Amino acid sequence: MARYRKVDTRIWGDSKFRDLSSPGPSAKYLWLFVLTGPHTSNVPGLFRAGEMALAEELGWSIEGFREAFAELLAKGLVKADFSARVVWVPNAMKYNPPENPNVVKSWRTAWDEIPECALKTEARERLQDFTKGLGEGFAKAFAEGCAKGLANQEQEQEQEQEQEQKHEKPLPLALSRKLPKQRSPDAIVARIFESYPRKVARAAAYKAIEKALVRVAKEKSCSREDAADFLYQAVVKFRESPAGKKGEYTPHPATWFNADKFFDDPKEWWKVNTNGNHDGNGNRQAGLLANRDAAREGIMARRSVDRAG
Repeated sequence: MARYRKVDTRIWGDSKFRDLSSPGPSAKYLWLFVLTGPHTSNVPGLFRAGEMALAEELGWSIEGFREAFAELLAKGLVKADFSARVVWVPNAMKYNPPENPNVVKSWRTAWDEIPECALKTEARERLQDFTKGLGEGFAKAFAEGCAKGLANQEQEQEQEQEQEQKHEKPLPLALSRKLPKQRSPDAIVARIFESYPRKVARAAAYKAIEKALVRVAKEKSCSREDAADFLYQAVVKFRESPAGKKGEYTPHPATWFNADKFFDDPKEWWKVNTNGNHDGNGNRQAGLLANRDAAREGIMARRSVDRAG
């Protein structure tokens, strides 16, 4: 009999589960949440989350959360750099090893979303050693999927550019003038947009997300970074709900953020029928469409009879 059991991370958003009585701040409950919560990624044990986002998800005060989390830290069960919003469960990889090298390659997206910090570097070294022990294919997949920190990459690129510039001939004055540097998109805003299930109207979505960050920070009296964590967690929950999986029926991101949908009770995102509308309204619309189609069929039938006559 297997010693392990699979737990779907969506259990934390299930309406029946959420209706069950919840415990107060508890290290044991927090440990289960850290291992299986919606914040977790496919990289074993490594995820991005802030204190306020985790505490709010659990319905705990920040003080209660910190007290319970301190117990996990004292036991060496977790490590955290909350200034960078990175949490690391060192032994998670032992209990959730990748099944094949392709799984390791799939870590790339989640890995790139983890902020650069010393804890991420430590996690990379541990994961690298672990995948090497699984075989050459796993080690190669890890090297491809989980590259070194951006700081090291940028430093190497700068060194290469300096070497190239030394061997280049000076350009004429008219050509050597630097063009105005384009502003790169805010990493926080871009991350939230990329997590939203529908990628349309990027410029409008970026503006809506920026304004939403301000509203959340004001509403919750928190920093912009904590507001970003709140928005990100809300988007992830919405993405996994029926309302977030309706393709063209899923709202444009700008519409969703401008309407403050991130403040909605996640239960509402599960009350959606196959047309992407809320149950009551959706049934009414479905009935209207059915009547319209029936009327069209009647008209076509009468025209066919008239022509035959």
